[in-house]
Amino acid sequence: MVLLNYLNTFHKNEMSKTMCKNENNRGKIQIMADIVDLCKAGIRKTHIMYRGNLSYEQINRYLYELLEKELIIQNLDDGVLTYRATEKGRSFLQYYNLMLSILDENVISIQSPISKLA
Repeated sequence: MVLLNYLNTFHKNEMSKTMCKNENNRGKIQIMADIVDLCKAGIRKTHIMYRGNLSYEQINRYLYELLEKELIIQNLDDGVLTYRATEKGRSFLQYYNLMLSILDENVISIQSPISKLA
């Protein structure tokens, strides 16, 4: 019983450390979704960089990958280079948001397997 309590406490502390770390840092997919979302109406590179809170190197890397995967396209509007989400990009956003909603539903109902034993 003491061992189960220790494992349960240890598990909760390790999970909270992991969750705090992940909550503060966006992952690659989340950043890509944020950029595609910003591009829905058409936006300049610098605006994506500032609104997405990304560095110059990051924005270049992500824009290149999103263009390569055809989730966004470049447009030249009145001499200004803008980025727009494609249909494929909008579909990506729908699936991404669906995945988030499914995960949010399951977070509430999931319990640690160790706590079930106690």
